[in-house]
Amino acid sequence: MMTAEEKYLFDLHGFIVVRNAVPAADVNRMVELCDAWHALPDAKLPPPLRSYDEKSRKPTDPRSINHIEYADEVFQRLVLNVNIMRIVLALTGDCPQLIDTALTRNTRETIDIPFHGGVSGGFHNPANQYQSVGDRCFATFINAATSLVDVPQGSGFVCVPGSHKAHFERPAHITNLSDPPTVVNVCPKAGDTVIFTETLCHGARGWNADGARRTAFIRYCTSYASWTPGHGPMEEHKDKISEEVYELHQVQGHGGGKRVTKRLLKEIEGK
Repeated sequence: MMTAEEKYLFDLHGFIVVRNAVPAADVNRMVELCDAWHALPDAKLPPPLRSYDEKSRKPTDPRSINHIEYADEVFQRLVLNVNIMRIVLALTGDCPQLIDTALTRNTRETIDIPFHGGVSGGFHNPANQYQSVGDRCFATFINAATSLVDVPQGSGFVCVPGSHKAHFERPAHITNLSDPPTVVNVCPKAGDTVIFTETLCHGARGWNADGARRTAFIRYCTSYASWTPGHGPMEEHKDKISEEVYELHQVQGHGGGKRVTKRLLKEIEGK
């Protein structure tokens, strides 16, 4: 389901950009919800929404609100979006699990996000593997970041292309502010989705435009990975999500495919 060119670029760089992955109407709705929720303290967010690491977060830290698929159907459509899932299914060998969602908002007042992911000390985290075998790419932990605004040059997502396969530790002087070709600044338009493996060294530069950078992050892994306990569906809130989203959240072994996976594969093959 990935084209030969997509496989080449993902294997080479560790990421690809899916243009116009999300319809404008859904993008507009997500912007509306992003601004409304980020204007509220955690205590007033609709359950089960909550900020990531709220207690230790500083006023200048970007805020990330998690569990967004439980709060509005537009985010359930996002986690099942066929333009995104086409890539996720291919990278997980048709065995995906939804593990996390987040809605972030960055302004001129919030700081940038230093490099993370990638390799530390020459060793890959065994939970976040990437490999290419034969005619396939394979990743155990995938981020799908959908931009809800046009991102200008000098802001937003940055990475070290190819670092998902690096063996040696990144030199300390290479940071998220370094220049190409070592570091690239990927600037998607509203509705574009950047899909990347967690083994890619990545971060974000501070926002340099009016308004705010708004991004919806969906994170997937292989559904049989041993490190996923604790990332299953929130049983106390299962009535707020569809059966397909609930199933996508679940761990499953190598044996059989999820019904939602089979439905997505059929839809993608029919296009």
